[in-house]
Amino acid sequence: MKIIIFVHTCGNYEHSRAKKIENTWGNKENVVFITDNENSSLKNHIYIGKYKRDYTYHPENVIKMFRLFINNYSNYDWFMIIDDDSYLYIEKLLSYLSFHDSNDCLMIGDFLNWCERGGQFFNGQITPGPNYSVWPGGGPGIVFSKSCIVLFLQLMANIKIRYFNHDVWLHYLYLQGGQSKIKRIHCPGFHQHGKNILKKYPLDSKLLISIHLERNMDLLDMFNNKTETKILET
Repeated sequence: MKIIIFVHTCGNYEHSRAKKIENTWGNKENVVFITDNENSSLKNHIYIGKYKRDYTYHPENVIKMFRLFINNYSNYDWFMIIDDDSYLYIEKLLSYLSFHDSNDCLMIGDFLNWCERGGQFFNGQITPGPNYSVWPGGGPGIVFSKSCIVLFLQLMANIKIRYFNHDVWLHYLYLQGGQSKIKRIHCPGFHQHGKNILKKYPLDSKLLISIHLERNMDLLDMFNNKTETKILET
């Protein structure tokens, strides 16, 4: 079983975020940094051109990444996109994915943990509590099977909807054409709100797989060094 992981970064955050990932959990052959920095010093990176503004994570970047996966990494079973302020336990993720069939049309992420604090605003109203009516939180990453990428590329080519941030935009594509084909799975080990989850789980828990650090990169070093006490005291 093979997974390729694209870390979405940019020139502005290369040294404050991406380099820290490169020096810790991202120092792997299957971790690729996607950037707008043509002169990036990251060892394993792909320059995809200048980013369009308006959205933190523009949907056009997702389209380019999906195409890169199909064209360059089609021998991989799984594809993941993740923010550059997250911590990922790759071996724990692979263990979790071993329970799923990569031949299915799967989209895996944090659908429930991130909205557990009382619901989210969606379609003009508040959706109460954790439920699948909202998008997966993009921070800790989203994992796709190959057939899901192929389907999303078809939807992108045939359905024109207004751009939103990438996780919301993918959700609207799913609603418009993918509901009957894409199996959406909540991974209990993915967490949008990094600091809070350590009040619930020890660092060696299988329920800690991917943690969005919410721009607090000091937490990355603490996760990497397993200094749990310091994290809780921060």
